[in-house]
Amino acid sequence: NTYEVYRKNGGYASVEKAVKTMTTEAVVEEVKKSGLRGRGGAGLPTGMKWSFLAKPPGVARYLVCNADESEPGTFKDRYLMERIPHLLIEGMITSSFALGANTSYIYIRGEYFYVARILEQAIDEAYANGWLGKNILGSDYSLDLYVQVGAGAYICGEETALLESLEGKRGEPRTKWFFPVEKGYLQLPTIINNVETFCAAARIIEMGADEYSQLGIPGSPGTKLISVSGDCRLPGIYEIEWGMTVAELLELCE
Repeated sequence: NTYEVYRKNGGYASVEKAVKTMTTEAVVEEVKKSGLRGRGGAGLPTGMKWSFLAKPPGVARYLVCNADESEPGTFKDRYLMERIPHLLIEGMITSSFALGANTSYIYIRGEYFYVARILEQAIDEAYANGWLGKNILGSDYSLDLYVQVGAGAYICGEETALLESLEGKRGEPRTKWFFPVEKGYLQLPTIINNVETFCAAARIIEMGADEYSQLGIPGSPGTKLISVSGDCRLPGIYEIEWGMTVAELLELCE
């Protein structure tokens, strides 16, 4: 039971802290204060991106996790979902609460169909233990979380193509482009981040922005997961602090 192991090691602490002691605005500000940059590719400041989310009254908002990890030689998101699925779920709940989203999605590439089953089992465990569904931890906040498996198209790693696929359409980039924070899923305000970013957000809320920002270097705080494969003795996933050079990393891998 992955849930029991995760809880025994302090899992879901960020959800408890956020839902019971913080406002939605305070969670966004804490992520902004941490200096967390998106772990996808563009490296945009996550808290700043969240603060741009449109919030018209009475209009639903959505949170989407981009788990379409398609770049050759990259497997760090797969590792997180395979080994620590509840960490992603925790990050999704905390982030969804911060942004006022009551329905969120994990969009995962088709080749990861077996990982989707791991996530779905973990989501069922989260529902069964009160972390998802109606009135989480007795609060007035509710969230439903779903896994959507893509058809294996590389282009769906691009966020507008991902949204098209999530809506049941052909996975192609939108020709008329709007910022997803204004018109995303179903043309409604949407935030999209990748697996590692949501996992980092959970830890930031748990440990606090001040402690988190002591890791790494100014401008790029925190840690980063690096996928290492190929001609080396010790391939695998390495968690490093920002500031480590490629040469230093290669020394670890030999």
